[in-house]
Amino acid sequence: MKRASLWKFVESIVIRIVPGLLNIVTLLYIGSHLETGQYGIFSTTIATVSFISTLVFGVVIYSIMPVSAKMHAAGLGREYVSSILVALSIVALCVVSVGLVLVWFGFGNAVAATIIVSFGLHTALQELLRSQLRLWAYGGSAIGQAVAYQAGAIVLLAGDAKIGSALTAFSLSYIAGALISFAFLGPMNLRRPRLSYLDGSLATGWGFVLSNLAESGVFVGIRYIILMFGSQAHLGVFSFCVDLSQRTVGFFMNAASFVFVPRAFLSVANGNVREFRRGLFEGATIALIFAAASAAGLIGLFFSGYAFGWLGRSFDPAVFAIVSCAVLTNRTKKVVIDPFAFRSNNAMTLTYSYATGALACCCLAALSLWWRLPLGSEMAFLSGYVIAAACSFFALRSVIADDGPDATQRVFLATDSDAKNE
Repeated sequence: MKRASLWKFVESIVIRIVPGLLNIVTLLYIGSHLETGQYGIFSTTIATVSFISTLVFGVVIYSIMPVSAKMHAAGLGREYVSSILVALSIVALCVVSVGLVLVWFGFGNAVAATIIVSFGLHTALQELLRSQLRLWAYGGSAIGQAVAYQAGAIVLLAGDAKIGSALTAFSLSYIAGALISFAFLGPMNLRRPRLSYLDGSLATGWGFVLSNLAESGVFVGIRYIILMFGSQAHLGVFSFCVDLSQRTVGFFMNAASFVFVPRAFLSVANGNVREFRRGLFEGATIALIFAAASAAGLIGLFFSGYAFGWLGRSFDPAVFAIVSCAVLTNRTKKVVIDPFAFRSNNAMTLTYSYATGALACCCLAALSLWWRLPLGSEMAFLSGYVIAAACSFFALRSVIADDGPDATQRVFLATDSDAKNE
């Protein structure tokens, strides 16, 4: 059993780390070819269209994990996948139609509309693979997207580097990733779709969409505050350091969530509630050690002079250190606190917590930029996640402390909507 668990852990790490490393290389390549201000606009555009994509496709995406297992257990797995694909196609056609109309009247951008569709489709199709526990197919799709992104960036940014070229590379990579995911799903094995299967499942996805939209208030909102009250150069440094932190420091917390959270839910489903809490804290502790070491290593490389060339003009060690603390705070919350909300079927607590943190973050960032406080907006970013984590913890403290016999029963009532944790 221990050997099987170790293999699953290694398997998950490999699936995560290969596309992660490729995306880091691509990030550094794009950062070295765009001016600091240009990178800020590029990164903010990606964050914004990803936010819109979540708003448009999120109800479908976040309903997949809780409902898919039940449909497969009922022998309706292929019909359910077919129905999801039809729903995604309808949503994609609506987005493309609206995008074409806006572009026709000069109010939209074709590349941005393409990113909304491709990002949403790729995410949804990967979620279908993950719900079927086809982790190597999931990893193959992620690696294919990362390779396409890197190749597109190298080709399109080879000449006069422009923001549009980087956005086009991003969009094309997710189109490639969506096609790879669709191929892994086995389109020849699909069945006649029935949209009636989605009536209840789409309602399930709304709670997760609201939580993610509230979280985007911190991640996306502060960028516009910096753009309004700061400068494009400041936005570029902030965005680059956040993106780099997400792909380095945040990777270990993602891996912990990918491995330890499902294992914790499996333990509690077997009646071992204490193991649920212990497993989450153990996973977060291991990930924090590696994440802190990676952050310290990057900063040490910068000061040693060895990494100055490939980190580029947009890297600032102080900014990176602060936003890394923010990323670690948020990812630790997702591993340690959020599963208790899902276990107790109380996902709206996370929505309220993120909304509170987003409001505080944006207000503090605006005030710090108005008063020209050094690193004020970065500290506001950290404060937003700290406040969100604190609100969630105090709202769920009784659930976190509860390991009595009634807790197990509540798990069985709640696990249908607990699977989506990142």
